[in-house]
Amino acid sequence: MTISARQLEYLDTMGVQVWQERGRHETQAPDVDNENLGLEAESLAELHTLATDCQRCDASTTRKQVVFGDGPVQADWLIVGDFPSEEDDFQGRPFTSNAARLLSEMLLAIGIKESDSYLTNSVKCYAVSADSGQAALSSCRPYLLRQIELVNPAVILVLGEQAAQSLLKSDGTFATLIGKAQRVDDISPLIVVTHHPRYLLESPLAKAQAWDAMQLASNIVNNRHVG
Repeated sequence: MTISARQLEYLDTMGVQVWQERGRHETQAPDVDNENLGLEAESLAELHTLATDCQRCDASTTRKQVVFGDGPVQADWLIVGDFPSEEDDFQGRPFTSNAARLLSEMLLAIGIKESDSYLTNSVKCYAVSADSGQAALSSCRPYLLRQIELVNPAVILVLGEQAAQSLLKSDGTFATLIGKAQRVDDISPLIVVTHHPRYLLESPLAKAQAWDAMQLASNIVNNRHVG
């Protein structure tokens, strides 16, 4: 999805500044194989099959099953967490914990049914060791990029610092990334960063900031349909 001039006018009228994140190519040269991985998949089902066979990082050795995604094949909202939990790994679905219930409540509060959004994580396999996190983020990013292309959302809501930094290819702090409509060179939909519900359970005062970010995301979705 590309943003039309008319949609950009709506965003400007709302006072939404679209940030262009160009990435960190000078310090993190992309792996050519990783960048092209999975692009031949013509459906989420085909991409899921590729992910099931993936052994590109150590997380593939500790998973019970791939935690790929959950939701309709096309959705206005694509919600991206960071790493699957152990329970996610057991069920084969993202967002299965108490944090998932809070996410559902937040979506309902803004008028969005969870069934109308596509849920996934930046990393598709449960990793026992935290040391494998960055390698897993890099290895899984091509799967996420293709998921985004196939779902074709109006907005991407990214939850948490590591998921945001990975998707935006940024080393910016979470404080500089949260609550803005942002773009990155290899992703068409606008990206809005907010707190992971897991963090909100521990720091409920941050819910107001998360609510503002979700309202911004909702406005972007609404303007897509108007445009």
